[in-house]
Amino acid sequence: MIDRFDFLVVGSGAAGLTFALEVAEHGSVAIVTKKEPAESNTNYAQGGIAAVIRSDDSFEEHVQDTIVAGGGLCDPDIVRRIVSEGPERIAQLERYGAVFSRSDDGELELGREGGHRRNRIVHAADTTGREIERSLLERVRDHDRIELF
Repeated sequence: MIDRFDFLVVGSGAAGLTFALEVAEHGSVAIVTKKEPAESNTNYAQGGIAAVIRSDDSFEEHVQDTIVAGGGLCDPDIVRRIVSEGPERIAQLERYGAVFSRSDDGELELGREGGHRRNRIVHAADTTGREIERSLLERVRDHDRIELF
């Protein structure tokens, strides 16, 4: 049965679901997961996603905060790449339907966590992972080239 698909994704966390949505533009996709599709580590993640969103923040400051918090174990080139992609990944998740917490004026509500000098944690109340999982699963279920097993 699986041999009729162009792509096989094992797991229904954020990485697998995002990959499935992206490659579905190039062929059919089978996602194989355990128990229930929402049973993933993503679903239980509570914190948020660090990203440079405000004009008073900078990519270089975020990179430095990450390297310091990583105790010298981070590859600076990879940190720079990931940090530079942060705002676009947040926008992508919103296009997929994720609803993040916003202030009364409609701006993303940013928290501060773990070694960050600025508020840059995008979150959905205290259930960020569940919101990301919900939005990705909804999009996957609506896609005619993706099947969940």
